[in-house]
Amino acid sequence: MTAMDPFEGGCLCGAVRYRATAPPVRGVICHCPMCRKHSGAPALAFVHFPAGDFTWLQGAPARYRSSEFAERGFCAKCGSTLSMHEEVLAGRVQITVGSLDDPGRVRIDDHVWTKDRIPWFDVADHLPRFSTSSSAVETKADAERIDPDAPAMPFV
Repeated sequence: MTAMDPFEGGCLCGAVRYRATAPPVRGVICHCPMCRKHSGAPALAFVHFPAGDFTWLQGAPARYRSSEFAERGFCAKCGSTLSMHEEVLAGRVQITVGSLDDPGRVRIDDHVWTKDRIPWFDVADHLPRFSTSSSAVETKADAERIDPDAPAMPFV
């Protein structure tokens, strides 16, 4: 058995670098307005790494408290979007897929908050879609908006 190559990445300017030595637990594309504003993109893809297998190698992201339960990480020097830190997922570090050196190595499991998807932005994949949050992880995100009985959005 060979050891897995670590997952590494960082910001645009190189001030912040990280390494994960375990495979991602989960990958998600989020269409919520906060992720759009944080990234400046129509959606934001994250992978979740176990916190115990994740290390900031150089620098660390500055954090912005975007809600009562979460902080978003970014490089204080160049502004690159890097991470998400949710109270309910304290055992994980959520890293933006675009900040990975080799983003093609990870898989995405589903789309969340698709009820907020920009109409002209549609990803042509057959992954599950959730109107709000996925049932795959716990959340405290905007609890009054979450409909636990909402079916997954069909592929369009």
